[in-house]
Amino acid sequence: MIDFQQLGAGWTTGGALALLVFQLLGPVFWWWQNSRPDRVGGAISLVKAQWFVFVVSLWVVAPLLASGNTEARMICLILAGSMSLRGVVELYLCLVTRGWKVRYGLFHDVLQLGLALAGLGWLALRGEPVWALFLLTLTISTLVTEIIFVRWFRNSTAGPEEAVYFVSGSPEHRDLNRRTAWLFLPQFSLFLVSLLGVLLGSGVVTS
Repeated sequence: MIDFQQLGAGWTTGGALALLVFQLLGPVFWWWQNSRPDRVGGAISLVKAQWFVFVVSLWVVAPLLASGNTEARMICLILAGSMSLRGVVELYLCLVTRGWKVRYGLFHDVLQLGLALAGLGWLALRGEPVWALFLLTLTISTLVTEIIFVRWFRNSTAGPEEAVYFVSGSPEHRDLNRRTAWLFLPQFSLFLVSLLGVLLGSGVVTS
Protein backbone atom coordinates (compact mmCIF):
# COMPACT_ATOMS: atom_id res chain seq x y z
CA MET A 1 0.00 0.00 0.00
CA ILE A 2 1.31 3.45 -0.91
CA ASP A 3 2.09 5.74 2.01
CA PHE A 4 1.15 9.09 0.51
CA GLN A 5 2.71 10.92 3.44
CA GLN A 6 6.10 9.59 2.35
CA LEU A 7 5.65 11.03 -1.15
CA GLY A 8 5.66 14.55 0.27
CA ALA A 9 8.09 13.97 3.13
CA GLY A 10 10.66 16.25 1.53
CA TRP A 11 8.55 19.30 2.24
CA THR A 12 7.76 20.91 5.55
CA THR A 13 4.15 21.63 6.44
CA GLY A 14 4.68 25.25 5.44
CA GLY A 15 6.28 24.23 2.16
CA ALA A 16 3.43 21.86 1.28
CA LEU A 17 0.86 24.51 2.14
CA ALA A 18 2.69 27.08 0.02
CA LEU A 19 2.74 24.69 -2.94
CA LEU A 20 -0.99 24.04 -2.57
CA VAL A 21 -1.80 27.75 -2.41
CA PHE A 22 0.47 28.33 -5.43
CA GLN A 23 -1.90 26.21 -7.54
CA LEU A 24 -4.58 28.89 -7.12
CA LEU A 25 -2.53 31.05 -9.47
CA GLY A 26 -3.79 28.90 -12.36
CA PRO A 27 -7.24 30.56 -12.58
CA VAL A 28 -5.65 33.93 -11.77
CA PHE A 29 -3.19 33.63 -14.65
CA TRP A 30 -5.97 32.43 -16.96
CA TRP A 31 -8.10 35.49 -16.09
CA TRP A 32 -5.18 37.92 -16.39
CA GLN A 33 -3.92 36.58 -19.74
CA ASN A 34 -7.39 36.68 -21.25
CA SER A 35 -8.43 40.04 -19.74
CA ARG A 36 -6.94 41.96 -22.68
CA PRO A 37 -7.04 40.78 -26.31
CA ASP A 38 -3.66 42.38 -27.04
CA ARG A 39 -1.83 40.57 -24.25
CA VAL A 40 1.52 39.17 -25.41
CA GLY A 41 1.21 35.45 -26.08
CA GLY A 42 -2.47 35.46 -26.96
CA ALA A 43 -5.42 33.86 -25.18
CA ILE A 44 -4.97 30.74 -23.07
CA SER A 45 -7.36 27.98 -22.04
CA LEU A 46 -7.99 27.28 -18.36
CA VAL A 47 -6.44 23.80 -18.52
CA LYS A 48 -3.29 25.19 -20.16
CA ALA A 49 -3.04 27.96 -17.55
CA GLN A 50 -3.32 25.43 -14.75
CA TRP A 51 -0.75 23.17 -16.41
CA PHE A 52 1.66 26.11 -16.65
CA VAL A 53 1.31 26.94 -12.95
CA PHE A 54 1.59 23.27 -12.00
CA VAL A 55 4.85 22.67 -13.84
CA VAL A 56 6.39 25.92 -12.57
CA SER A 57 5.60 24.77 -9.04
CA LEU A 58 6.91 21.26 -9.71
CA TRP A 59 10.05 22.16 -11.68
CA VAL A 60 11.14 25.25 -9.73
CA VAL A 61 9.28 25.93 -6.48
CA ALA A 62 9.00 22.36 -5.14
CA PRO A 63 12.74 21.58 -5.56
CA LEU A 64 13.69 24.87 -3.90
CA LEU A 65 11.44 24.11 -0.92
CA ALA A 66 12.72 20.55 -0.48
CA SER A 67 14.45 19.75 2.78
CA GLY A 68 16.25 16.79 4.29
CA ASN A 69 18.66 14.55 2.39
CA THR A 70 21.69 16.54 1.16
CA GLU A 71 22.30 14.69 -2.12
CA ALA A 72 18.62 14.76 -3.04
CA ARG A 73 18.46 18.49 -2.35
CA MET A 74 21.57 19.07 -4.46
CA ILE A 75 19.95 17.37 -7.46
CA CYS A 76 16.75 19.33 -6.82
CA LEU A 77 18.72 22.59 -6.84
CA ILE A 78 20.48 21.68 -10.09
CA LEU A 79 17.15 20.97 -11.78
CA ALA A 80 15.50 24.10 -10.35
CA GLY A 81 18.50 26.22 -11.39
CA SER A 82 18.44 24.87 -14.93
CA MET A 83 14.72 25.52 -15.30
CA SER A 84 14.97 28.98 -13.70
CA LEU A 85 17.70 29.97 -16.15
CA ARG A 86 15.58 28.72 -19.04
CA GLY A 87 12.66 30.77 -17.70
CA VAL A 88 14.71 33.99 -17.64
CA VAL A 89 15.98 33.43 -21.19
CA GLU A 90 12.53 32.47 -22.47
CA LEU A 91 10.85 35.51 -20.92
CA TYR A 92 13.47 37.82 -22.43
CA LEU A 93 13.15 36.29 -25.89
CA CYS A 94 9.33 36.26 -25.71
CA LEU A 95 8.73 39.72 -24.25
CA VAL A 96 11.72 41.76 -25.42
CA THR A 97 13.25 40.45 -28.62
CA ARG A 98 10.30 38.28 -29.74
CA GLY A 99 12.91 35.76 -30.84
CA TRP A 100 11.77 32.65 -28.99
CA LYS A 101 11.61 29.46 -31.07
CA VAL A 102 9.78 26.24 -30.27
CA ARG A 103 12.98 24.27 -30.87
CA TYR A 104 14.73 26.18 -28.07
CA GLY A 105 12.19 24.91 -25.57
CA LEU A 106 12.32 21.37 -26.92
CA PHE A 107 16.12 21.35 -26.68
CA HIS A 108 16.00 22.38 -23.04
CA ASP A 109 13.18 19.95 -22.25
CA VAL A 110 15.35 17.09 -23.54
CA LEU A 111 18.37 18.39 -21.61
CA GLN A 112 16.30 18.69 -18.42
CA LEU A 113 14.91 15.21 -18.99
CA GLY A 114 18.44 13.83 -19.21
CA LEU A 115 19.42 15.57 -15.97
CA ALA A 116 16.32 14.27 -14.19
CA LEU A 117 16.90 10.70 -15.42
CA ALA A 118 20.53 10.82 -14.30
CA GLY A 119 19.48 12.20 -10.92
CA LEU A 120 16.81 9.54 -10.48
CA GLY A 121 19.25 6.77 -11.35
CA TRP A 122 21.84 8.10 -8.94
CA LEU A 123 19.40 8.42 -6.04
CA ALA A 124 17.75 5.04 -6.74
CA LEU A 125 21.11 3.25 -6.65
CA ARG A 126 21.89 4.88 -3.31
CA GLY A 127 18.53 4.02 -1.80
CA GLU A 128 17.57 7.63 -1.26
CA PRO A 129 14.23 8.80 0.22
CA VAL A 130 10.91 7.99 -1.40
CA TRP A 131 9.99 11.68 -1.68
CA ALA A 132 13.04 12.42 -3.85
CA LEU A 133 12.37 9.47 -6.15
CA PHE A 134 8.73 10.55 -6.41
CA LEU A 135 9.62 14.14 -7.22
CA LEU A 136 12.09 13.13 -9.93
CA THR A 137 9.73 10.53 -11.40
CA LEU A 138 6.94 13.10 -11.61
CA THR A 139 9.39 15.60 -13.09
CA ILE A 140 10.35 13.10 -15.80
CA SER A 141 6.71 12.29 -16.50
CA THR A 142 5.76 15.96 -16.84
CA LEU A 143 8.75 16.73 -19.06
CA VAL A 144 7.72 13.95 -21.45
CA THR A 145 4.18 15.32 -21.33
CA GLU A 146 5.45 18.84 -22.05
CA ILE A 147 7.32 17.59 -25.12
CA ILE A 148 4.07 16.04 -26.37
CA PHE A 149 2.19 19.28 -25.65
CA VAL A 150 4.76 21.34 -27.54
CA ARG A 151 4.35 19.13 -30.61
CA TRP A 152 0.57 19.56 -30.41
CA PHE A 153 1.03 23.31 -29.98
CA ARG A 154 3.32 23.55 -33.00
CA ASN A 155 0.82 21.66 -35.15
CA SER A 156 -2.23 23.63 -34.00
CA THR A 157 -1.20 27.29 -33.67
CA ALA A 158 0.68 30.00 -35.54
CA GLY A 159 3.41 29.69 -32.91
CA PRO A 160 5.99 32.16 -31.57
CA GLU A 161 6.65 33.52 -35.07
CA GLU A 162 3.25 35.22 -34.76
CA ALA A 163 3.70 36.02 -31.04
CA VAL A 164 1.39 33.14 -30.06
CA TYR A 165 2.73 31.34 -27.01
CA PHE A 166 -0.39 29.61 -25.71
CA VAL A 167 -3.28 27.40 -26.79
CA SER A 168 -6.56 29.26 -26.44
CA GLY A 169 -9.88 27.95 -25.18
CA SER A 170 -11.57 28.53 -28.54
CA PRO A 171 -13.77 25.80 -30.08
CA GLU A 172 -11.10 24.97 -32.65
CA HIS A 173 -8.81 23.84 -29.82
CA ARG A 174 -11.44 21.92 -27.85
CA ASP A 175 -10.03 18.50 -28.76
CA LEU A 176 -6.46 19.58 -27.99
CA ASN A 177 -7.49 20.93 -24.59
CA ARG A 178 -9.41 17.74 -23.84
CA ARG A 179 -6.34 15.64 -24.63
CA THR A 180 -4.28 18.01 -22.47
CA ALA A 181 -6.61 17.38 -19.54
CA TRP A 182 -6.34 13.60 -19.96
CA LEU A 183 -2.56 13.73 -19.60
CA PHE A 184 -2.36 16.58 -17.12
CA LEU A 185 -4.99 15.80 -14.48
CA PRO A 186 -3.68 12.40 -13.27
CA GLN A 187 -0.21 13.89 -12.67
CA PHE A 188 -1.64 17.00 -11.05
CA SER A 189 -3.86 14.89 -8.79
CA LEU A 190 -0.91 12.78 -7.64
CA PHE A 191 1.05 15.93 -6.79
CA LEU A 192 -1.88 17.31 -4.79
CA VAL A 193 -2.28 14.02 -2.93
CA SER A 194 1.40 14.10 -1.92
CA LEU A 195 0.99 17.63 -0.55
CA LEU A 196 -2.23 16.80 1.27
CA GLY A 197 -0.43 13.80 2.79
CA VAL A 198 2.02 16.21 4.44
CA LEU A 199 -0.80 18.30 5.87
CA LEU A 200 -2.71 15.23 7.07
CA GLY A 201 0.40 13.92 8.78
CA SER A 202 0.98 17.22 10.55
CA GLY A 203 -2.61 17.62 11.65
CA VAL A 204 -3.19 20.80 9.60
CA VAL A 205 -5.84 18.88 7.67
CA THR A 206 -7.87 16.26 9.50
CA SER A 207 -9.43 13.27 7.83
